[in-house]
Amino acid sequence: MSTIASTTLAEVASEWCTEAEIQVQPSAVAGGRNVMRSVLFIGNPSTVTEVTHWAAVRHWTVEQGLKPVRELQGDVLCAIVTEAVADGTCASADAAVVQRVRARGLDCIPVYDIEPWGTARLPGALPPTSAP
Repeated sequence: MSTIASTTLAEVASEWCTEAEIQVQPSAVAGGRNVMRSVLFIGNPSTVTEVTHWAAVRHWTVEQGLKPVRELQGDVLCAIVTEAVADGTCASADAAVVQRVRARGLDCIPVYDIEPWGTARLPGALPPTSAP
């Protein structure tokens, strides 16, 4: 894998994900409140392959009706982490967020363990509903 020499690809992927996030609408839950479940993304992808997969997973979360976020707040379902975060070779700030995520009893899933083009499921996510 090659290391990203510039931030151009990362910026394009980030913009693409941001556009997808704008389209996310909260869903009604018991009690009539609108609550958006979130998926926390921790770390910064460092290779072209990882950036591509990271962007695809972020887009996939939106398609699942979830909101990709970068800060641990609100109703977070789980965390998706970069390879460096999963290996423990990440920045201390990212390691601290992982500790907080685990303290909440949430899963930290390496980005490569999610196949956004397949039938991947996140723990605790509601199954898709179909109209009668």
